[in-house]
Amino acid sequence: MHSPTTPPLPQNAHPSLLRQWAFRVVLPLACSVCVAFGLLFLAATGVPNLLASDGGVVVLWTCGALMVAALALVLAISWAVAQRIVRPLDELSVAIEQLGHGETVQLQPQGGGALARLQQGVNEASRQLSQTRNRMQTELGRTSVELADKNARLEAASLARARLLAAASHDLRQPLYALTLFSSTLRAGETDPDKRTRMLHIEECVASLDQLFSELLDLSRLEAGSMRAVPTDVRLDDVFDEVSRNFRMLAESRGLRLVVRKTDAWVHGDRTMLARILNNLVSNALRYTEEGGVLVGVRRHAGGKVRIDVCDTGCGIAPEHQHRVFEEFYQVKQGRDRTGERKRGLGLGLATVQKLAEMNGCTVRLTSRVGRGTRVSVVIEASTTGGHDAMDCADLPLDISGIRVLAIDDEPSILDGLRTLLLEWGCEIRVASDAAEAIARLGDWQQPPDLVISDLHLQDGNTGPEVLQAIARHYGQAPDAPKFARLLVTGETRPDIIDAITATGIPVLFKPVAPPRLREAMLASVLATRSRNDS
Repeated sequence: MHSPTTPPLPQNAHPSLLRQWAFRVVLPLACSVCVAFGLLFLAATGVPNLLASDGGVVVLWTCGALMVAALALVLAISWAVAQRIVRPLDELSVAIEQLGHGETVQLQPQGGGALARLQQGVNEASRQLSQTRNRMQTELGRTSVELADKNARLEAASLARARLLAAASHDLRQPLYALTLFSSTLRAGETDPDKRTRMLHIEECVASLDQLFSELLDLSRLEAGSMRAVPTDVRLDDVFDEVSRNFRMLAESRGLRLVVRKTDAWVHGDRTMLARILNNLVSNALRYTEEGGVLVGVRRHAGGKVRIDVCDTGCGIAPEHQHRVFEEFYQVKQGRDRTGERKRGLGLGLATVQKLAEMNGCTVRLTSRVGRGTRVSVVIEASTTGGHDAMDCADLPLDISGIRVLAIDDEPSILDGLRTLLLEWGCEIRVASDAAEAIARLGDWQQPPDLVISDLHLQDGNTGPEVLQAIARHYGQAPDAPKFARLLVTGETRPDIIDAITATGIPVLFKPVAPPRLREAMLASVLATRSRNDS
């Protein structure tokens, strides 16, 4: 690394010295000589007949000449002194200013006195500063390279972690999705109380696995950046009904009460994220509550805010843990009597809530007392558009019996589970594993199915959207806007693929899909398509 080039000293140093010498030495001495000669002349005029004689005039002019000679001698000596002392001092002051600006200077020592030692000291200081600066720049460059390398490694590790979570959650959720479908179907057709109780325990374990994988999927999607908030006007009562349906059976099986208070409040935010936040909070509250229950309610705040409270009568959280429960994988250690569901979990529920709330523009607050329970509040913007009047209607029925459904998936167990579950719901269903088989299954259906449910990734590199387009072409319809309803089901988390799916406008569900959520999505998709076709 090269040191900076030594800058030349200012070219106006000598004129500046000349001006200083002229004003500070020449002018005062000349004035002094003039005054002295004037005084001498006045004194001579006071002596009788002094100026009248030739000798007196000669003496007077001789004195004047001596004064002028003395003045010239003093000026010569002062100029020599200025050249030897004042000018080097001026150069030293300029050099020190340059050192203060980080520049390198090099003075030429004159003589061997104190001034020369001072000049040599300035040169040495400049050399040491230059070396120190070069060394610091070298260290800074090395440190920057090391930091860049460590940052690249951290980014690679974070990306690898996100990919591992995404791959693990995708591969493991395939059989879990099939297990969810089969467990729900088994209980629906069973009348024996003992067997129904055992099946309820199975469904509880499946729900716990679903919760764990959902937390992993949410984390991987958040870290991959594939989740983006899409704010809309949301009726809270609809979200509350979904939460109630998801957890009421679980609460009753544990002897707990789940109270979800009705509300007419509307908020502005991403409905999917808000539902996920409340589902996580209620699930967490039920997990750590042994007696009493969980209450979900709403309070209106000043400034156009709505506060959603999830309160429980559980074990509570000690003050030293309250600021850490929103960290990833952090769990408060429970006593040995905590068993079953209370021991399950990865410590991701509240961490996911915090991240989803930040993306959704919400604020999360926690208050808790050990042995008395916990309250987690979500503060969100209230809706101000008034658009809810147009949507203010009774809840849609969840009866989907009679609709014709084509299910496409390359996993046989999932197809079997879907066939069994949808037959239980009264649907007419056909299943296929790829596009060719799907077209063959539709051979005797003169009209397209009411709904096509497809996995995203199929055999031989085919995708769900491609199969949906092939079915639309089979019926002579527009590939990108067919007259039948469509649903994509996937465990994919990569942001580029999620963005591509979103661009198609096809509703997406992420595996494993709970049966109530699947039924809601099927009905909503069919009704939306029929409404679009009728308009």
